[in-house]
Amino acid sequence: MDTSEIVLQIKDISKTFPNSKALTKVNLDIRAGEVVALCGENGAGKSTLVKILAAVYSADDGGEIIYKGKKVNYKLPMEAKNDGIVLIFQELSLVKKLNVAENIYLGSLPISKYKTVDWKQLYNNTQKVLDQLGCTFSVKAIVGDLAISQQQMVEIARAIALDANILILDEPTSSLTIKEKEKLFKCIDSLKEKGVGIIYISHKMNEIFEISDRIIVLRDGCISGNVETMKTNIDKVVEMMIGRTIDTYYHKAATNKIGKEVLKVENLSVEGIFNNISFSVKEGEVLGLYGLVGAGRTEIMESIFGIRKISSGKIYINEKPVKIKASMEAVNNKIGLLPENRKEQGLVLGMDCQANIALANLKGVSRKSIIDKKKILNLFNEYKEKLSINTSGLMQLVRTLSGGNQQKIVISKWLATKPKILILDEPTRGIDVGSKAEIHKLIAKFAEEGMAIIIISSEMPEILGISTRLITITEGKITGEFVGDEISERNIISAITKH
Repeated sequence: MDTSEIVLQIKDISKTFPNSKALTKVNLDIRAGEVVALCGENGAGKSTLVKILAAVYSADDGGEIIYKGKKVNYKLPMEAKNDGIVLIFQELSLVKKLNVAENIYLGSLPISKYKTVDWKQLYNNTQKVLDQLGCTFSVKAIVGDLAISQQQMVEIARAIALDANILILDEPTSSLTIKEKEKLFKCIDSLKEKGVGIIYISHKMNEIFEISDRIIVLRDGCISGNVETMKTNIDKVVEMMIGRTIDTYYHKAATNKIGKEVLKVENLSVEGIFNNISFSVKEGEVLGLYGLVGAGRTEIMESIFGIRKISSGKIYINEKPVKIKASMEAVNNKIGLLPENRKEQGLVLGMDCQANIALANLKGVSRKSIIDKKKILNLFNEYKEKLSINTSGLMQLVRTLSGGNQQKIVISKWLATKPKILILDEPTRGIDVGSKAEIHKLIAKFAEEGMAIIIISSEMPEILGISTRLITITEGKITGEFVGDEISERNIISAITKH
């Protein structure tokens, strides 16, 4: 394999949308057997660029894409895919009622001589791909019944099955366990050996430095950096991304303002998921929950919020026992929950910004059961300013915002209910470094104002940097609790590996 061979060239690619210039004369190349990390803040143009490569978008006139030595101008995504350019989207695009094999080979199912689907060949081919990724679920499993991390592996299996020459992975590990990530990285190494050029998009800097050969940085639709991974470091890449240095990634709330206990759970259990969970959180605390994917962290919080029915145990708010059987009862008890999947669980993407912010507080923006437009406007303006939400206006559809600004809309929605307890499940997943720093500052600010914060995060640096107290969860059980200097990577890793 000749690693100097350029498989894909992008020359002077630009893209203009009705209200913005997304890309301006972008030039880059991808070599055979090379992993190129594409970095940049949300809104920098990363997704627009790879969607042009995959023919989801068309570029403005004047630029060109040269693939395997020839200029190409695909009109449809299927043309690019059939030619070996495969994009795995960050947002899953699976048909949840079909099985694993049908999803992986959708559009290219093997046909028998009788002009029907050759099911035996389909399942054999699928099993080979799953074995390559180390997946243990059945080829016949219905995708909708799989865990999110397993669905992500099905998406990745699609690309392998299509024998891609250029594979584009957009936040591929956002829902994967540590073991699944390791399997994916081994698979990427194998694809490199076969000469596949890989574009890897991630906001996780540790992954980028682990897996990539080269880093290309986009800022405001332009290339601001193109460096070999071995010849740079995180600080330099971040500076190229945001045009400034970030002195502190994580902002921890002052620990001398801890107030009274506002939430306590005793022996909380949901059969088959977690058992005898007991902890408390006080005013001004940022309580971190850390554990591997599937440990039960999200399910515990869903139980407190009334989404999931508890089997046994008690919940106390301000030292008084409460029974929370529905989300509205949680809201009435001054609890807010920012969910792990903001797009499916936290937002109505087809609605505008002001409507989304008001969703959890309709009583507060109504007068005699009629929505008061002035109150909604005031609410939007208040949180736009407080959280520095970057939007063209109150009527902008939420789906058109960057990930960081979407997350700020979800946070605003819950702040509008005036919560005393705010639960944040993976609050910075899939958002850029600059937006992460802003959200960390906001979390510290809320705690310093007396709010009790519970944060779930799979990112070790984040949970270490922002928690004032930390609990580890393993297989549905609490395995450790740490405060102050006890909050260390060594202690956490030791705790989550207990059995």
